Amino acid sequence: MDANKEKALTGRIKKTIRNLEGNNFEACYVETKDDALKLVKSLIPAGAKTASGGSQTLIAAGIMEYIKSETSYSSDYYDAYSADFYLASANAITEKGEIYNVDGRGNRVSAMLFGPKSVIVVAGINKLVKDKRAAYERNKLSAAPPNCIRLGRNTPCAESGECPFPDYSDSEFKGCRTGDRICSNEVFFSYQTAGNKGRIKVILVGEPLGY
Repeated sequence: MDANKEKALTGRIKKTIRNLEGNNFEACYVETKDDALKLVKSLIPAGAKTASGGSQTLIAAGIMEYIKSETSYSSDYYDAYSADFYLASANAITEKGEIYNVDGRGNRVSAMLFGPKSVIVVAGINKLVKDKRAAYERNKLSAAPPNCIRLGRNTPCAESGECPFPDYSDSEFKGCRTGDRICSNEVFFSYQTAGNKGRIKVILVGEPLGY
């Protein structure tokens, strides 16, 4: 990477980590997916009760393999609410220190909101965006189409490769009306109250991971 671009990116990362911490999330930056895996291993003891949301990021980083083989992992959606650790990625992380996630059935966002004692979010540098508008548009333009294709969903974006509703509005989140839609539940995690401070931990990785 060009040295000037790298310096600019470093500034954005520092700003994001600072703002995440200001919003009562725990946050850190690691250079590689291998570093992320090492950190997750240090946070989750062997045998701990774990669960996860669907995530290509966790698969790519080797985290899914670890929690399935070395912890008491359950794939049952309802077991997630009583897990010691819940792991997921994000559709976007804003420089303002917000986590944006989108779900079809809502199991991932609901578990992140309430239930598990600790939530660990692992996100590649490709998920870093400026603000809520950019987060919304990133999902519609970059994440949802390939995910729908991967999942074999019958949606407009799977057919055309792009969402027909890419525009963000503060008053309305638009989307397709099909039973296969995956952008059904959208949550901005903006702040953790005092009692939940540090419950959600964000690991930002200096490599592109996932969609």
